[in-house]
Amino acid sequence: MLKPRNQNNKLSENHWLVVGSSGSGKTTAVKQLGMVKATDQVAIFDPYLDYEDLCGREVRRYTSLSKFARALFSARAAKQSRGFKIAYSPSDGANPKNLEAFSKIIWGAGDGLHKKPLKVVMEELAKCVTTSGKATGAFGEILTGGRKFGLEAICIFQRGQEVPKTIVGNCPNKWVGRQQRLNDAVYLSKELDFPVDAIKALPRYHYLVKTNDHDIGEYGSGKLRKLR
Repeated sequence: MLKPRNQNNKLSENHWLVVGSSGSGKTTAVKQLGMVKATDQVAIFDPYLDYEDLCGREVRRYTSLSKFARALFSARAAKQSRGFKIAYSPSDGANPKNLEAFSKIIWGAGDGLHKKPLKVVMEELAKCVTTSGKATGAFGEILTGGRKFGLEAICIFQRGQEVPKTIVGNCPNKWVGRQQRLNDAVYLSKELDFPVDAIKALPRYHYLVKTNDHDIGEYGSGKLRKLR
């Protein structure tokens, strides 16, 4: 497996967890709420072509893993301060094999001394994992060790019960959108420390959010801008 470079324990963990039922606004939240910026370096696992552009920048898309890898490593090496948006959209969609292949490339692109972190947007995670326990492989490495190599994951899924608890335990930033089932709201309340009544009351495109800036028990809320 490809290896990251220059372990740097001074870097802060900045992973995001983004969870909500279908149509709750998860992808819109990534685009609107500053999780990524126009000047950021961003790699996207985008099996269903949700990202034609991001932060006003065109997303370069590859269906070939080898071409995606070459484009990513070239962009990271060219000018360390330049932003980019590069997506891998495998032709056979969201599955564990494709997520792990993508994650191996991302893990190898980590560099703790790079001028910019590599932000890693991962869509449809529930379809791409095989356990709700400990995340394994390169995907697990990104979550547990990525901080030291400048990797910042944005993990996107519909139901908390369907993804590894490693995501919950290693994402200090959390976005929760509308839930369609009471059991899902209760589960997220227990795991993420949001009030269950606040989760249950969320309409479409409204959300609750916690970041590194919130203390225990604190959270924010808001509404996404209307889509065109």
